[in-house]
Amino acid sequence: MNYRKIYIVFFIGLISLSIQSNLFSQTVKASVNRDRIFIGEQIILKLSVENGKGGTSWFSFPDSVNHIQVVKRSKIDTVVKGNFTNYYQTISITSFDSGRWDFPPLSLPRINQSTSPISIEVLPVDVSKMQDYNDIKDIEEVKPGNNWLITAVIAAITLMSIAAVYWLLIRKKKVAKTETVLQGKLSPIEWAMAELNKLNGQNPQSPIEVKKYYSDLTNISRTFFNMQLQQRSLQQTTDEWMINLQPLQVDKEIKTAFFQILRLSDTVKFAKYLPPSNENQTSVLAIKQMLQKVSLLHSPIHSNFQPK
Repeated sequence: MNYRKIYIVFFIGLISLSIQSNLFSQTVKASVNRDRIFIGEQIILKLSVENGKGGTSWFSFPDSVNHIQVVKRSKIDTVVKGNFTNYYQTISITSFDSGRWDFPPLSLPRINQSTSPISIEVLPVDVSKMQDYNDIKDIEEVKPGNNWLITAVIAAITLMSIAAVYWLLIRKKKVAKTETVLQGKLSPIEWAMAELNKLNGQNPQSPIEVKKYYSDLTNISRTFFNMQLQQRSLQQTTDEWMINLQPLQVDKEIKTAFFQILRLSDTVKFAKYLPPSNENQTSVLAIKQMLQKVSLLHSPIHSNFQPK
């Protein structure tokens, strides 16, 4: 009878220890405040270790993974609960590539558990609710008849001639601007600031004026980077140029705002989007901040940045 009581007490003790071990086992968690953003917007990622023990290591999270980039990391906060400690950290992340990107599970040594995977959807600039927005249509194949062959050839030659003349005129204008700077009359940043100040006093109203306004914004920026860092910014697409700008040692907030203006300019030019008038001055300010920072940190002579 006594052996039976001892066995029951021992069995209850084992169950109690098992329950206590589960209650106070170390757990890791990762969560985000939202899983859908527009290009350049930020998400708050929260990492935590609950019921941690002494000597607990922390997550190894790189600055860039699967199109996701770290903007800012907070300090690791601790909350002591008896013999255990809870650890918390928040990380601001963003992405400049549209699409659905998977955030990989994270784990820690000596903890037999990993965080749940997270998917983040990155959308292009939101202009769908604007009345003046026209979506970019797919390319439609046109099948001309045989009777239009000669007409098509003549039209193609005419268009090519016009394009060649236009390209020569634009190139001549850009070369003249570049020569003015290189001859020592103006530095790249002085020239860019003067051109941006001209735009700052404008108030475009019609679609044509708005389109020209944002085209001038991007052209000034491209010309500046071409002269300041000898980048091929005048020939690259927006996506190629943004990738080329990623290594620049500029505050990520300033760089993100600059990238958003580049996306906005493309939307104005190709999707006929008309932004609110107050965004015009804000766009000029964002461009100025980026160019001034680049001019300060990456001079043509002392820059460590290697253009592609």
